[in-house]
Amino acid sequence: LIHFYKRLFDVTLNLIITMGKNRVRPAKGGKPARWAKGQSSSSNPTKNRHRTKAKSTYFQYLTGEETGGADGLGSGKLTAAALMRHDALQGDTDAMQTSLDRMSIRDETLTLGMTNKTFDTFASDWTQCTNIAFDKLLKKFQLKNAHHKEMLAVLAAVTEIIKEQGGAETETEYFAALMSTLEVSETIENLSAIVRLLSLVIRKVPKEVLINRSSQVLQLLLETLSKHADSQNVSLIRGLLGCLSHALRVQPPAAWAAHPEIANVYQCVLTYTTHTKPKIRKAGQHATVAVARGGGDTPTGGEATPPSTSTTPVHPAASQAGQHCLNVIKNAGPGENSVLYMMVLLRALLPTLPKNITKLCCETILKLLTLGTKIIISTGFSSLYGLFSERPGVNTLPAELNGQLISALYDYKPNISDTGPIVAWLAVQQEGLLNLSQQNLQLAQSHLHRFCSEAATCWASPKPEVVKAAGLALRAVLTEASKSIGRDTCAKVIEELSAGLKYQYHTAWSTVLAVLGTLVSTVGSQHPQLLYPVLQNIADLRGNDNVKLEKEVDFVVGKAVASMGPRQVLEAVPLNITGDEKDYEFKRSWLIPVMRDHISRTDLAFFLEYFLPLAAKCLDRSKYAASQGDNIGHKTYQVLTYQIWSLLPGFCTEPTDISTSFKNIAKILGTQLSSRKEIRLDIMTGLRHLVTSSLEVPADKAELARFAKNFLPILFNLYTTKPGGSEEAGQRLAALETIKLYLKVSDSAMIASMFDKAMEKGASEGGSDEFTKEAILDLLRCLLVHVDAPRILTLYKNAITNLTSKDHKEQKKTYKILDEICKCDTEAAKQFLHQNLSELQSSLLTSLSKTSPSSQYPRLKCLISILAKLQEPQPEFASACLPEAVLCIKAANKKARESAFLLLISVAEAMMRWNPDEPEQVLRDFACKVMAGFKDTPTVIQCSILAICKLYYQFKDIIPQDLTEQILKNVLLLMSSGTRDISSSALSFIKVFITSTPLGVSTQFLPDIMKGITEMPEDGKRHSRVKTKFLLDRLTRKFGHDLVASLVPKADVTTHKRLRNIRKEISRKNRQNEDGAGGNAGSDDDEMFAMAKSRQKTMDELLADSSDDELDFDDGEDGGGGGKAGSRRGAAAGSANTAAKKSASGTFIQEGDDILDLLSSQAASKISTVRPVTAAAAEAKQQKRKAKKKEEFKMSSDGRLIITEDMDDGDGGDDTDDDHQVGGQGDGGGGQGGGGGGGGTGAGSDEEETFESLVATKKRKIGSETASVRSRMSTTSKGESMYKPGGSGIHRPLAPGSEYKSKKSRGDVKLKGRPDPYAYIPMSHKSLNKRKSAGAQKKSVFKNLVKAAKRGAAKGAKYKAKDAKKKM
Repeated sequence: LIHFYKRLFDVTLNLIITMGKNRVRPAKGGKPARWAKGQSSSSNPTKNRHRTKAKSTYFQYLTGEETGGADGLGSGKLTAAALMRHDALQGDTDAMQTSLDRMSIRDETLTLGMTNKTFDTFASDWTQCTNIAFDKLLKKFQLKNAHHKEMLAVLAAVTEIIKEQGGAETETEYFAALMSTLEVSETIENLSAIVRLLSLVIRKVPKEVLINRSSQVLQLLLETLSKHADSQNVSLIRGLLGCLSHALRVQPPAAWAAHPEIANVYQCVLTYTTHTKPKIRKAGQHATVAVARGGGDTPTGGEATPPSTSTTPVHPAASQAGQHCLNVIKNAGPGENSVLYMMVLLRALLPTLPKNITKLCCETILKLLTLGTKIIISTGFSSLYGLFSERPGVNTLPAELNGQLISALYDYKPNISDTGPIVAWLAVQQEGLLNLSQQNLQLAQSHLHRFCSEAATCWASPKPEVVKAAGLALRAVLTEASKSIGRDTCAKVIEELSAGLKYQYHTAWSTVLAVLGTLVSTVGSQHPQLLYPVLQNIADLRGNDNVKLEKEVDFVVGKAVASMGPRQVLEAVPLNITGDEKDYEFKRSWLIPVMRDHISRTDLAFFLEYFLPLAAKCLDRSKYAASQGDNIGHKTYQVLTYQIWSLLPGFCTEPTDISTSFKNIAKILGTQLSSRKEIRLDIMTGLRHLVTSSLEVPADKAELARFAKNFLPILFNLYTTKPGGSEEAGQRLAALETIKLYLKVSDSAMIASMFDKAMEKGASEGGSDEFTKEAILDLLRCLLVHVDAPRILTLYKNAITNLTSKDHKEQKKTYKILDEICKCDTEAAKQFLHQNLSELQSSLLTSLSKTSPSSQYPRLKCLISILAKLQEPQPEFASACLPEAVLCIKAANKKARESAFLLLISVAEAMMRWNPDEPEQVLRDFACKVMAGFKDTPTVIQCSILAICKLYYQFKDIIPQDLTEQILKNVLLLMSSGTRDISSSALSFIKVFITSTPLGVSTQFLPDIMKGITEMPEDGKRHSRVKTKFLLDRLTRKFGHDLVASLVPKADVTTHKRLRNIRKEISRKNRQNEDGAGGNAGSDDDEMFAMAKSRQKTMDELLADSSDDELDFDDGEDGGGGGKAGSRRGAAAGSANTAAKKSASGTFIQEGDDILDLLSSQAASKISTVRPVTAAAAEAKQQKRKAKKKEEFKMSSDGRLIITEDMDDGDGGDDTDDDHQVGGQGDGGGGQGGGGGGGGTGAGSDEEETFESLVATKKRKIGSETASVRSRMSTTSKGESMYKPGGSGIHRPLAPGSEYKSKKSRGDVKLKGRPDPYAYIPMSHKSLNKRKSAGAQKKSVFKNLVKAAKRGAAKGAKYKAKDAKKKM
């Protein structure tokens, strides 16, 4: 021990001296030295003690020894990365590799500014500990943290002792050494450090060690905890509680009965669950729950764990913890905080307790709920929610107790206007029923009716949160508890929920319909007849024009169609379309689109029985209406016919009766497919769905195969018929897709017969009909997959002659056929390819010169497929494919370019596959063949550069060093070319090279790269300026600005300027990243346990306080005031409102004519913590809100609108409103007082800022300008403005007609040369008298009104005539 403390003292002293030797400390008892006046900015001050000190450590700074790089104090320039770059630039690859091996890092992790200190940690200089249990300390060590320093000193001393004694640095050795140190340690700081290290290592100690030494370990930890129970060091107590928790967790259950001292230790831990300090209390609760769970972790709030099995035993500590909670609650008063502490603990503890303790705890919680305080109610519901959501086993919560608890909670149902408690109650009942349904579904269904009844009453709540919560709870419970439900129970549930469609719940109809949709989807397949009345009521609701719930109703009916089937839905809600209607108002026609979107897995026979006759009758009625000239009836029934046929794909989606019903409808479908083009898409979609559904059902597949001989010829004819428009062209493509699918279920003999007929028809057509010939080639390509080898050979011989055809379409079809043959995986195709491969290769190579651009893509795909299937080496063929792959890199077609790159890689991979022992030599030969194109035309050179770029990127990991140097040298030489495309392609290669090459390899080529960039022609630089900027940015990031700039000639001013700008951008981004990360760097590393903050997102939202109280006290807020006075008034108003809210919040009792009995079971539903809102008050509030929004103009008795001007320029006018508005804007600006009342910012300022942001063309700071404008407005609002509008342009008067206002009296005056100022000209019958109007022509009231307009029109006509003469 003496040796240990001596070593501990030496390490601590050395650490403190070294870390603080550069700090400037003042003399004892005096202030720190200050610069003399005038000396602080002097370049040669008289005092230079600190400068002298800095000079002595200058070289230490350069090597990074004194900087403390891990502490963020800056890094030296002589870094490991800089050393590597220096070695690479000097060409010393051996030294560079030695540096890499010494640092044992990957090249990718090496970045600029990284010193050798960061490859281990800063703490590695002070301890040689290699145990991973302490990585959390060593990796997150903070130099400024005194606790970390103490821990590091202890760890260093312990490690040295273990190594001196020949230990292996195991967790057990560290644990024993730390426990021995803990026994003799005295100071609080040392104890805290030792306990923290113990908490790190105790989790890695084998369980056997803690079990065998349990008495010594627990006794020492308990003694230390008891000794420092009153300590103010929270970290020490939390650490000891964590160590005790882990030591107790590993003890087997049998040891608790054999060793009573274990229970005593646990009882000591339990006493900390009611500690006054929150962190200690949470640590005690965490330790308590962790032990009670038998070694499990404390769950995070809101996340349900898997349900426990019935055989899971209860830990002995659980009973003790539960009894402790009961005793604390029993001995405490109802208003003490310890009751809340225990209820919070019970939330996590209840799922671990035995059933007898669980029952007692639940009874206690229910008793506490009767107190009526909001915090007790919320916490109690939260505890029960934690019990149910954990899905406990029957040893903790049997089904009978679960049911009893659910029934008892109905007596504690809060008022439906009390948002927080009622939402929490709904959540608790929901989880209780869900847990019960997993244990006993029948018992849960017996509670389902009452729960639906109680939850449905919440739909009458004026709070939308309550309505929504009730809907969510009902939907969750119905989804789980409605499985295999009985008919009687189902009828009761439907009756309760369908009552929500009454008018009293009209505000919650959207939620009610969502619940009914869930009910229909779960119950519809079990008892469809019980849902008939509900569907009828919903359909009537859909037909009501005053109800705008079309989407919600369609959702419910769609769920009914999916679960019940269309037959049952139409029995409940008839379509009411017969084809004999006298009017065209089909009120139930909305059912057809709904059924179209939801029909699946139903009887195909129902479509044949009901919809086909209806479609035929509607078609006949449409034709009859057309013959009678009734266009409306013709179009209406025609659309109905199309809508009915659109239901066919849904009926064909996984039908249940293909084997029995398809034969009855097949003939009709074939006939309609041939004759009616308007419904062909629906029929072909239905056929595709049928084939897809029957692929895995042999009986259905055989049934469809019987009719292949009927459908395939029809589809063939559709595809080979020339389309007459875009609609028929789309139908052709659909027919081809249908053919491909139908061939999968067709008989092979029939396919062979059709193949032969297609070959004969293609040969007979010859060159007479090109369209038919191309269509037959497409069909043969589809049949190719399903025929034998001789037929493939026949098709091949027929198609190979068209490779050199001048018809581009025919040539493209031929290459597609060859591609299909090459990529086909059938045995027949493989056999054919094996027998005719050499002939196919020869034909492809000889036809290269006659290949059209449109055929490049299928030709390249064909070559790729051949190379992938070559087993024997054929280097000649691969080499012959290489020039075509390179040239097609610049093809016009995007798919051809992608295939060219893919073919290039396929050739390289094929060569490497044939020579697996020499991959580097293969790459050298391949690269030499590609680089041979560097001597060709500019186009070939560009393609070759891009090809070598792809090659390098794909094989950069295995490409040899000398080949990389050779490629880069040639590319840099081409970069100086005067051709733009060549220099741009060379830059593309450099971009790929810099991005994908490790630092150690790319550094030695950096001077050559920079030389090539700077020596590019000016035209090439200007054309590729974007690529050049990207390269410079990437080079600066990778190698540093100083190194890159040093390689640029000083005469190249432009490049230096760009590099400086890039450096500034990088620095700016780094600062932004550091500022963003700084806000999250406040984690406390001293905490031993990362106490999982129980998010409880669901329950926190459920138990959140209602904010509706605040709405009733907003009238007293002051909206005016500016400056300091305004801020004081606003603060006073805010404090007054706060006091009013506090005094107003409390408990409200709703009573009717009778006095409420507080002892009755219904008392809880009449008590609310929120001010109740009556229907009359809500209606009055709504009307007041509407009246405030609607500002109507006043109207006189003769119908004239009376419009008052808010802005009056008269001397006697009232400018209070104007001043108030301007003052409000000024207050919103902030002022000296920091803003006034709540109404400080008005709509005017928002519009101004939005307008400035819209019209701004440059990024400029408008906040200061806006503030200055507001301040000027606020200062001038007290007096009259000195500016008077007048003139034209921007100085014109803003108020129209203000120039006519009389300055001496009220009213308007006439102005010379201006229209009369009449805003209103009375209309009377005297104006129609011709005699009077003719006699007073000169005095007409309209004459002067339009005089100015006539004068302007005449002047415009004159100018127009002049312009016309000029043009002539």
